[in-house]
Amino acid sequence: MPDWPRVIDADGHILERQSDIRKYLEPPWDKRPGSLTPGDQPWDADLFGTLPGYPGYDRDMAPAQQVELWLRIMDQYNIEEAVLFPTGAGNIAKLREKEFCIAACKAANTQFAREYNDLSDRIHAVGVLPMKWPEEAAKELNRAVTELGLVSFEILSMGLPVALGDPMYDPIYQEARRLDVPLSIHGNRNQSHEVGAGALRTFAEVHAYTFPAGVLLHFTSMIMQGVPVRFPGLRLSFLEIGATWLPYWLDRLDEHWELRGELEAPTLKKKPSDVVRESPIYISLESEETLLPQTIDYLGDDHFVYASDVPHWDGGFPKNLEGLWARSDLTRETKEKILYSNAKAFFGLKERRAVPA
Repeated sequence: MPDWPRVIDADGHILERQSDIRKYLEPPWDKRPGSLTPGDQPWDADLFGTLPGYPGYDRDMAPAQQVELWLRIMDQYNIEEAVLFPTGAGNIAKLREKEFCIAACKAANTQFAREYNDLSDRIHAVGVLPMKWPEEAAKELNRAVTELGLVSFEILSMGLPVALGDPMYDPIYQEARRLDVPLSIHGNRNQSHEVGAGALRTFAEVHAYTFPAGVLLHFTSMIMQGVPVRFPGLRLSFLEIGATWLPYWLDRLDEHWELRGELEAPTLKKKPSDVVRESPIYISLESEETLLPQTIDYLGDDHFVYASDVPHWDGGFPKNLEGLWARSDLTRETKEKILYSNAKAFFGLKERRAVPA
């Protein structure tokens, strides 16, 4: 048994297959040829096979095989529950055909519930929403929560018509708050030209730059446009870009709020850093971040969650879990919050009667 106490993985992944999702497409979309997701540059994320990801996790595995592997990983490393994000299906929301996008989101959510979540109450694959059409997204959010039991939704940082603080998304936030379900803004790099990465020529540059650039764009918009204030209690997370950007970025937002906030951020009666401190906003961290203690001191240890990133090539599991628990510059209480209780609070997971053996 590992040295650390029980863990909740706040951001692992599945490797979903479009053929599995297609089984749940409603007519006439079940006859639709072609991909369910817009394409991107043909990058070699695996670097000629030298960065294949978690051992034994294959791109062609059936959902049941993935669940079986996940449960073995969880039992070995004392992970009580795992919240799993799509690897490619989040890009369904980037489709420009309204009815096709809605149908594909519904199919993906149904497939995630039936072929992943229904196999184990310790597995929670999250859903996707047709974000370009907020009224429809709110309807699908309702269906996926009330009928399928999904615990959160992935909102990718690319492919949106306007930034996430815009009032056009209010129907989604209103419904998420009403149903008490959190929303997860997740970094990605598909369509990276949207944030200027079209000027970059290597995958390393694109991947390093685009994830934080996209998430910071939407974080800035949501905080400065007062989403946590207009929808108090709405739980939000910002995932897969680390955490130590927070002091720098919130200092910068504070400065602009002090100089221009009365006119350009009128919903904020407090500086942005205080709005984040006082709101149920969560950030996944990287265990090796040098300035992690200072960042946690700056914001408070209730705001951070652990993410394995299994099975992706850059996740580094189990070293990222072992490394976080081994850090001597964080207290045991703080590490236990990061590894367990913060994620339980964010996703609204029920207390389990017993820790898995």
